[in-house]
Amino acid sequence: MRILRAFILMPLLSMTLVLASQGAVAAALRPHDWDDKVEQRFERDNPTEVVIWNNKLAAEDATPEDNDLKRNFWVCHSDTDDRYGACATKGVWGAPAGPTVKLRFTEVRSGATYSLELAALKHTGVEAALHGANSINGVTAVRIDVRIPASELKKLPAGGIWKAHLKLKQLKWDPGFPQAAVANAEITLRVTDTKNVQIFLPEHHTTTPTVDLGLTGQVSRDGRTTGHRNIDMCLYDGFGAHSSLFDVTIKDGLTVPQRAPGNFSVVRDGTSGQSPRERIDYRVTYVHNGQRKTFINGETVSLPGGNSAEVRSVYLPNIPVPVLCKPMPLTLETPEFNAKEKSAGSYTGKLKIIFSPSAQSL
Repeated sequence: MRILRAFILMPLLSMTLVLASQGAVAAALRPHDWDDKVEQRFERDNPTEVVIWNNKLAAEDATPEDNDLKRNFWVCHSDTDDRYGACATKGVWGAPAGPTVKLRFTEVRSGATYSLELAALKHTGVEAALHGANSINGVTAVRIDVRIPASELKKLPAGGIWKAHLKLKQLKWDPGFPQAAVANAEITLRVTDTKNVQIFLPEHHTTTPTVDLGLTGQVSRDGRTTGHRNIDMCLYDGFGAHSSLFDVTIKDGLTVPQRAPGNFSVVRDGTSGQSPRERIDYRVTYVHNGQRKTFINGETVSLPGGNSAEVRSVYLPNIPVPVLCKPMPLTLETPEFNAKEKSAGSYTGKLKIIFSPSAQSL
């Protein structure tokens, strides 16, 4: 009898599970609030589409005949203020697909702003505008699709970390259009602009300026002279000064004897500067964190970046908005020497400055 009793109970238990499973399939999906985060990194001149909501299921009726939740639609908080997205603020029955959402992005460090047009659709069997309510036979669900086309991303005026907050209200197509849910998306775009990484020299309108060493005192009786020349320089990393390191190398490309380690030189025209009489040696210094430091010829100096780094707002060629660069003013210091011990003539040299922002941060 015990065996027979177990045999009879098992089919009854299975039937109960099947019935419960069938009931769950028919349940409706009620609207609920979203708080999503979207982050994407790309090169400014070669962006890829940023998907915020990919045909996301927002609500679903239990059956096609219910004709309730699938009529939901979305509106913006304003049709003019694009801080959280500007689009229609009222629903329209059957509004066709096409209208976009204008959303303001802010570069977090410089404060520059720029607005982009987001492609936005709702799906209820057919594509429609976000604010377009409709009811399609045989359909139960309503979905939302919002993305930033690559063509819009290319319009961002500069590299940096651009952020925006999209807020949409999901409404019901009922008297008074009650709110069913809120859709929020925090969007972060990490935009690099490596083609515009540059060494900015505000006092010069070229990347190959000519400067002198500022030598003085050559008219003195004993011929003693020295020099001092300041060069304003600012480093733009193409990433809104968000790079973790700024690597700078300065070299003159000369190999000459009897020169103090780390020094640089200008040589008399027509010579190689091998003799001390045919060249003038100088140092290159810079100020960091209030302390003056000396560049070593050919060696790389790594300056820390990040939010604590000193920055400066400047306008650069081909960039329509102000951007932030890291100041690194240089000073060319010529130690005292006797001009009478140098051969007469013109002295020239090249000072090559190489700047590379941290590859990890880019």
